[in-house]
Amino acid sequence: IGHGQMDEKALEKVMIDFIDQRYQVLVCTTIIESGLDIPNCNTIIIEGADRFGLGQLYQIRGRVGRFKRQAYAYLLLHKHSRIMDIARKRLKAIRQHNQLGSGFRIAMRDLELRGAGNLLGSEQSGHIVGIGFELYCQLLKQSISRLKGEETAHTIRANVKLDFIYQGEGKADSTNRYEEGECEPMQARLPSSYLEETRLRIDQYRRLAMAETPDRIRELTEDMLDRFGPHPPEVEALLRLAEIRVLAEQKGILSVVTQGNRLKCRLNRTGSDVFIKLGSRFPRLNSKNALKRLHEIIVFLRNYRSNA
Repeated sequence: IGHGQMDEKALEKVMIDFIDQRYQVLVCTTIIESGLDIPNCNTIIIEGADRFGLGQLYQIRGRVGRFKRQAYAYLLLHKHSRIMDIARKRLKAIRQHNQLGSGFRIAMRDLELRGAGNLLGSEQSGHIVGIGFELYCQLLKQSISRLKGEETAHTIRANVKLDFIYQGEGKADSTNRYEEGECEPMQARLPSSYLEETRLRIDQYRRLAMAETPDRIRELTEDMLDRFGPHPPEVEALLRLAEIRVLAEQKGILSVVTQGNRLKCRLNRTGSDVFIKLGSRFPRLNSKNALKRLHEIIVFLRNYRSNA
């Protein structure tokens, strides 16, 4: 038996005896989670696995299988206990990611489930899934700049919300009905079929989120074309979406929103909401193709000249 309330020397003796195979079974708490390397140990049974965190389960599972022999990890659940949805997702993740080098995927899944926390303070609160990866990167960058006293710390982030573009892995609501002049929505993302490795996809998302000029977007576009090949439509939509954001920020526009074929660009000015209008009405988008409609918005923003 081994646990954290034991005397240090007594615990050390138990572990040494177990390593020397004087015992065949060690009953212990999560004290064995980190730092133990026991090659002859090839089976672990985790009781009440739904009560552990994903990273913790991964660490405990890693105590076995550290030699050339086949290893086994059994995760047990209490028969009459109700498993929470978040616990079910953790168990599903630990079951799926069992191949060599899966630690990064486990860490990213844990980040999604638990939230990233406050990286610049001691609170460790917050939830990345609630604000999205792109905005999270920007907020993190602004916080670091503010601490360094840099001028870019107070740069206002443009909000881009287009009703014909949706991001992430979800699907568009098929119950929606589109009025005359609208176009069928499409995804803006980096699909795994285009960029298979999760680490590279996350890195590209981060670079796009941190880009501040159209030139930087073009550099990233050329780099992705050179490294990963021609862009599928979803990637092209993501790149154009990023360009719309940086153009809006350069032009002093707080938000770019579409409602049907109407383009609403709200300016960063004090007082009541001020929108860009052509005469007395909002600019209109003509194309019914999502990519062409994105290009229309880019051209409009490039040509816009502020009167402020």
